[in-house]
Amino acid sequence: MSHTNPPELLRADGIGKTYVGERGTRTEAIGSVSFTVRDGEFVAIVGPSGCGKTTLLRTIAGLLKPSRGALTFEGQPIRKVPDRFGIVFQEYNRSLFPWLSVRRNVEFGLSGLPRHERHERVSEGLERVHLSDVEGHYPWQLSGGMQQRVAIARALATHPRVLLMDEPFASVDAQTRIKLELMTAEISAELGLTTLLITHDIDEAIFLADRVIVLSARPSHVVTEVAIELERPRDELAAKADTRFPEYRRLIYDAIVHPDKPGAAVESTLT
Repeated sequence: MSHTNPPELLRADGIGKTYVGERGTRTEAIGSVSFTVRDGEFVAIVGPSGCGKTTLLRTIAGLLKPSRGALTFEGQPIRKVPDRFGIVFQEYNRSLFPWLSVRRNVEFGLSGLPRHERHERVSEGLERVHLSDVEGHYPWQLSGGMQQRVAIARALATHPRVLLMDEPFASVDAQTRIKLELMTAEISAELGLTTLLITHDIDEAIFLADRVIVLSARPSHVVTEVAIELERPRDELAAKADTRFPEYRRLIYDAIVHPDKPGAAVESTLT
């Protein structure tokens, strides 16, 4: 019995980004990055600090124009933020409006929809992140983890096909981080989302992703891709107890620290 792979949804082909300063100084943030993401796939991107991960995500999202290369979504060029993209930023306290209630924050961006549909989408999003009981509160009245869940609910309310996440759990404590990771994995699977996660945490990338893309230092390129074949749904303790988990960690760590090591640029899979 043959199994066909899901269709390609997102493609980055030789993407590069160079910033030009006021005196003509040039900083090459991204050298040349190429990869694809299939429909329904959860992909994590890791790399050393300052390698341009956030710049890459913002370019993929259509928020920044690449200096070179091509980006496509469903075979069409990305020239602005696609309608079916939901984005969750790292700094949730800067992406939420402190003067709006939780419900109004989640509703922001849905102004073109009928009132009843806006209400349904917001209620659905808040229920998925378990915040229905605080919809009348303001962001500053919530913990950091709860604020990030509001940001996730706002992205989900747009009914995205692709969810882009830029180090969304970097600013929360360890216990909250685990809860948010489990919630994200559950939501992504239930809704069949295609998810692209930027993270500096190797263990987080392994636990959440179907595939981990490792970037080099700036100007970045893809060093390797590691397919994660841990069974789903995943449990934090069970996944880390799997003998493959430390091997995945070693492969990714070596690719980050020793990108020029022979064989590092070959896609890695453990069986």
